[in-house]
Amino acid sequence: MFISAAYIDIKLHQDYADFFIDEEDDLKGLIICDGIGEFKDSGTVARTVAELFIDKRILKTESLIHSIELKTLKEKGLTGGTTLISLVTDLKNHKTNIQYLGNGGIIQCRGDFAVNANSGISYRYSDIMIPHISPDGALTKHISNHSGKQELKASEIELKLTSEVGDILLLFSDGIGSLENNFILKDDEQRYWRYENTIIQIILESLDELLTKNYDDEKFEDQLALFNISILKQLKSEKRLEDDAALGILISPEVLYYYKSKING
Repeated sequence: MFISAAYIDIKLHQDYADFFIDEEDDLKGLIICDGIGEFKDSGTVARTVAELFIDKRILKTESLIHSIELKTLKEKGLTGGTTLISLVTDLKNHKTNIQYLGNGGIIQCRGDFAVNANSGISYRYSDIMIPHISPDGALTKHISNHSGKQELKASEIELKLTSEVGDILLLFSDGIGSLENNFILKDDEQRYWRYENTIIQIILESLDELLTKNYDDEKFEDQLALFNISILKQLKSEKRLEDDAALGILISPEVLYYYKSKING
């Protein structure tokens, strides 16, 4: 599995993201934290949660929530809060675990996501995260001083990535998108239309271009990390991001094999 995570500041400096590669235990993981804007110390909380996950390998959300470090921040009177999305892939057992509190998004694509004979829009994917958002748009789950047991109860997804052409996961904060913003409309002819996230389309188009460059497996993880940073910078320079944004990417080796087979005929 190839993995990366990156973030970019737009206005509040409250998002944080990072990833780790643990060769000894055959684990790879990433975390995305989106500080809650209404609390002034949210950037500190987001960074603390991410560092506990990355540096201390506190990989279970429940353990993160009850960590001494977060308790200390609370005792100091910090009023920050954050949402989070974390991913850990167990290379030995071929399992990927995802946990989340709050909103943002997680999408899954097959390795042949850029091939679609039925449409000029060739990027196909599926949302696999239901954001913790009430009908009026308020967060229902998050980490903060105001969170009770229900607000701190994370959702969990376990995946076995088995597509014959490989699998891709994109995980992102709501600065990039969230499912509640993919609203559905009905026109006068009783047809249903769903809003399509332009930013996701740009990321997928750029990812397709990266994969067609036929990188060796040994070099691809470094290239993926560079891509992650550069696409966020591009989106910022094009003024497509209105809020701080974080992006995590996981790509299975089979995706590279699929692209190599296309290139080599």
